[in-house]
This record gives sequence, C-alpha cells and structure tokens, in this order.
Amino acid sequence: RERERQRGATMSGGGMHQWDELRRRARQMESDIDTKLISFNKLSAQTSAEDNGASALCTELESLLMQLSETNEHMVRYSQGLGPGESARPAQVLQRHRELLHEYDREFRKIRSNITEQRERDELLGSVRADIGEYKTAASARMESLVRERGAAQGSLRTADKILAGAAATYDSLRSQRSMYSNIGTKLAMFRSKLPSIDSLLGKIQRRRKVESLILAGVVSVCAIVILYFSVP
Repeated sequence: RERERQRGATMSGGGMHQWDELRRRARQMESDIDTKLISFNKLSAQTSAEDNGASALCTELESLLMQLSETNEHMVRYSQGLGPGESARPAQVLQRHRELLHEYDREFRKIRSNITEQRERDELLGSVRADIGEYKTAASARMESLVRERGAAQGSLRTADKILAGAAATYDSLRSQRSMYSNIGTKLAMFRSKLPSIDSLLGKIQRRRKVESLILAGVVSVCAIVILYFSVP
C-alpha cells in the first residue's frame, strides 16, 4: 500500500507539473494575443491597413488563437483524467481560459471584418476615382478636339473671308475696267461718226493742191517759153 501511495503521489506530481505548464503556455499566448489585438485594432483605423502590416499581423493572430485553442483542448483532456474531488479547481480555471479565448476570437473577427470592409471601401473609392479620372481625361480630350476643330473652322472662315475679299476687289476692278472700256467705245463711235467729214475735207485739200500744182506748172511753163522767146536772136 505504501508503494501504491508513493506511486500515486509521483503521478499526481507529474500531472500537476503538466497542468502548470499548460497554464503557463496559455497565459503567455493570451498576453501575446492581447498585445497584438491592440496593434491590430490600431491598424484597422488606418487607410490601406493591409499595406501597413495588417495582413502579417492577422496571420500571426490566427496562428496564436489556434495554438491557444489546442492548449485549451489539452487542458480539457487533463481535467477529464482527474478524480471527482480534484477536477473542480482545474474546471474553473479552464472555463476562464475558454472565455478569454472566445473573447479574443470574437474581437479578432470583428477587427478583421473592419479591416476587410475598409479595404473594400478603399478599393471602391479607388475604382471610383479611377473612373472619374478616366472621365475627366476623356472629357479633356474631347474638349481639346473641339478646340482644335473650332480653330480649324475659324481658320477656314478667315481663308474664305480673304477669298471673298479678293473676289470683291476683282469684281470692282472689272467693273471699273468695263466702265473705262465703255467710255473708250463711246469716244471711238463718236470719232467714227466724224470720219466722213474729215475724209471730205482731206479730199478737197488734195484736189486744191493738185489744181495749184497745175496752175504753178502752167505759170512756170509760160515763163520758160517767154524767156526762151526773148533769149533767141
């Protein structure tokens, strides 16, 4: 019997050591989880939290929560192996660790959900900003195209104005030349109407010159005859 009591005490001592080790590990992981949850919550209030390390911290918290859950399961199996009089205190401690795990897991899921929503809002806003930017770019391009077309139209109008102005000047010049030619034609017609009287006058002058030439020739002939007559002995 004494040997059985010593063996039971040895087993009880080894079990308590295992229990204490499980509790130590659970408390250490709970402390780490609590610290990381605070940092995780701070990151959730920032824009683009995932880019600031939230993704890596989320992975660490998931791993710690899983390890804490496994440690709690080990504590459950340990408490189930105790006798009726020995399991009361471990059961209370285990219940507290379970409550902490539940609170940590709920807080972790809440913060992760907030970060996910924030990231989705950022992505949506980014998409909206990109759409607005594309719209502004397209509107600017259309405006530039309209300005170019307006400039081209104004240039065409200026060219047309110059052509019309040149045509008007040419028309005025042609009208002036037409008036001048009309005056010249009138004067020529008047000159032609006076040609018969001029021709008649010239004919008379020519006939008179012929008569005078004949008279002069007769006078010279008579004088020559007279001179010859008196000059011959």
